[in-house]
Amino acid sequence: MSKTPWILTREMFLDEQELGDLIESLACAIGTAVRSDRDSALLDQLIVACLSLSGLRNSEFCNLRLVDADLGSRRPFFCVAGTRTEDRKVHIPRLLARLAKQYISGPRSRFLPTGMDAKDENQALILSEKGRPFDRTVLYRRVVKILSSHGLGERASVQLLRHTYGYLAYKRTGGNLLFTQRQLGHAHPMVTAIYQQFVTEDYSTLADQVGAELLRVAPE
Repeated sequence: MSKTPWILTREMFLDEQELGDLIESLACAIGTAVRSDRDSALLDQLIVACLSLSGLRNSEFCNLRLVDADLGSRRPFFCVAGTRTEDRKVHIPRLLARLAKQYISGPRSRFLPTGMDAKDENQALILSEKGRPFDRTVLYRRVVKILSSHGLGERASVQLLRHTYGYLAYKRTGGNLLFTQRQLGHAHPMVTAIYQQFVTEDYSTLADQVGAELLRVAPE
């Protein structure tokens, strides 16, 4: 018998207002940063945007290479590598693709260590200020530091941003469970269905939509 794989509480994700406030706060930090700190502020913004608007797992984010990011098309995506059954294409918002392109041409180009070929597509997509790819521990600590500095200390984690994406993907697509499942890379829709409990829907309106213009009733 199927059962809920984990318990998701309201504190484990950000709603639209909270995420909007966080993104605005990150943008303000860029605007007020001194020149020497601006690249780091831009990287912080990209990390949060990538995790909260793609739903990537910690390891998936760390393993992204330049070749895995299609950022120039009208349908941008990250190609997430895993096992044969886990490889998937994660579609991302065009504004996120633009932000990633700005990072590649700006901060990333300045982070590159001497001797590294900027055009080597097998190199990591996201590099730290030291010119190194992120690993799981370094990314986790960076995310906790970012979120804590923007007032989310007790809730700060990479998983908070992944759950935020799951909630927003389900809500903003009108409850498209298959889309949300595939984007997150869940093996079974029952896992993804955990987000349903936080999305309020008007069942009367939904019932009318199902029958709209299909049923004909004779006048009384």
